[in-house]
Amino acid sequence: MNICWEILGIEPTTDLECIRQAYLALLPSFHPESDPQGFKRLRQAYEEAQHWAASPAEDVKTEEVGDEHEILVAFRELLASERDRFQPSAWQKFIQQLNQCSMDEIDKLRWQLCDIAMKMETISLSCLALLAQRLNWQPQEADDDAEGEELEAFLETVKRGDAFDLLSLAKLPLVVQDQTDAYFFKLERIWRFYPEHFADALQVQGAWIIPEDKQLHRKLLHWFSAEQWGMAELVDIARRWQAAEPDNEDAHYYLCKQRLLCGEGESLLADLCDFWQRYPSTQADDLLLGWCRQHRPDFFPLAVMAVEARCMADAEYVPGESARTRLLWADILHSGRLSPLGRSFVDSLFYKRKAMAWANSRLSTQGEPETPLLDLYRTAEQVVLEAFPKEKPFFRLLIRLEEGQACPLEALITQALSSKIAMKPGDIRDKKELAEELRLAAEKKLSSEAKTETPRQAESGGVMKIMKIVGLIALIVCALNRFFHFF
Repeated sequence: MNICWEILGIEPTTDLECIRQAYLALLPSFHPESDPQGFKRLRQAYEEAQHWAASPAEDVKTEEVGDEHEILVAFRELLASERDRFQPSAWQKFIQQLNQCSMDEIDKLRWQLCDIAMKMETISLSCLALLAQRLNWQPQEADDDAEGEELEAFLETVKRGDAFDLLSLAKLPLVVQDQTDAYFFKLERIWRFYPEHFADALQVQGAWIIPEDKQLHRKLLHWFSAEQWGMAELVDIARRWQAAEPDNEDAHYYLCKQRLLCGEGESLLADLCDFWQRYPSTQADDLLLGWCRQHRPDFFPLAVMAVEARCMADAEYVPGESARTRLLWADILHSGRLSPLGRSFVDSLFYKRKAMAWANSRLSTQGEPETPLLDLYRTAEQVVLEAFPKEKPFFRLLIRLEEGQACPLEALITQALSSKIAMKPGDIRDKKELAEELRLAAEKKLSSEAKTETPRQAESGGVMKIMKIVGLIALIVCALNRFFHFF
């Protein structure tokens, strides 16, 4: 039995209506957008069955090519040409050749050309759009509803154009060109119609080529970032994009996103904080929080407060009261990634004691060494409790910020907290006194270290002298022994 009947699932017949019904029944399973190859096989089987039904005594595959119109022959040659098939100028030349035909000839050829184009597996859609416009292909002119739906889907695909500039494949072998075009065509269709299967489609394909095309590069950045997939090649692509367009927010975002997804740590922090401050958005918030969760979980609750402070600009806003903030606090509290000090801090914020309870705070009584993180915790708790009995932690943070000693994340959080604290003239004076006190303490420490180092150096020098003397004595003894040996 001919393969067309196997595909249609019916016995050979000359009943055109029976063939049409079989085709219509299978059509939903082979949509041209989601399964273009399956659709082409179904369409070809349908046409072969129609030809067989019209002339069962003839074999449709033995049709003489020499009987084809010269325009159809020229079109097939154009589509098969490795040099011209993606060249708009070559297609324009073919259209000029077509324009030399009479109106009657063009009317007969227009749908034959369309049929040839629809059966091609590799074709430049942007070039085909030129021909579609010239011949005015319209789905309303199809013979039946099924063909009209098929043609409409095809023309919609042509209208959207190629996934990338196919001319970028010109230097590759023909087989690689076809495979690369088919892969990205399929990938774009899956992303558009079946995004839930996109990750599976990426995993099925083995090694693949990324053509040098900006349009495709930005699609890949969007697709991979949305799927939370990092790829080193995309980091380089995003970096070149940002270098070419330094003020482009998307370029900056995708560079930070791909670096984060590739696991970059401290080296990313400065750029990430800069992006968060330059381009306020939920995307920037997610990047900052995602980095903190991965690399500095104890800073995560503080970063949440910084995000909340920027989002909740209302004058009546109370820190720590938004649903998102409390949800994120609860999530990090139960994640098991916080240190004991971090858990105490989040627990304190999550269950928000009254202002008078600050004197008994676990953060102020557990004897932790004075560190910038502890100062941030204490200041943040004071902001949430709306109580400021201990100014020194906050002042130390401001001093570190002004002297450029704070890391980018500490600086960002300090600025967010300081926006919620009103400084009085007395506070400014106290801060200056504390800065002077810290400066003197630092100088004293350096002086003490220098004094400690001097005796060590002197002691080390004395030891070296003794070793030299011992060595000299050993040489003299050795020389005397050799001298007396001769006598």
